[in-house]
Amino acid sequence: MTPKAMPAFAMITIIGLRVQVEARTPCQEYLRLRNAATEAWKQAMRAPLSERCGALYHASLAAEATLKYADNNRESCDISVPLLNQVEGYHREAVQARDNACAGRPLRPFPADIIQR
Repeated sequence: MTPKAMPAFAMITIIGLRVQVEARTPCQEYLRLRNAATEAWKQAMRAPLSERCGALYHASLAAEATLKYADNNRESCDISVPLLNQVEGYHREAVQARDNACAGRPLRPFPADIIQR
């Protein structure tokens, strides 16, 4: 490469890297929200029963924020419909667990073979 072509090549490379970083930025926010929701869920599962309702409320809010962001940025983050459905399922599960814990019920219903009549 000639010395004059070097600065132009460097500039094109820098611009290309900047475009890639800008393209990834929204998806980094999705990853941050997803990781925060996962951590909130883990903390809720470790919380004492007396504090579990509040912890699951926090986890359900984090799951809702993740779902909203994923739905609003589906195209820019290239989020597939199956992945969006999975995120929606996690949100539903967190809301159900929150509702059950706050009502004093088990987080998930017992399987049929455990229920004795």
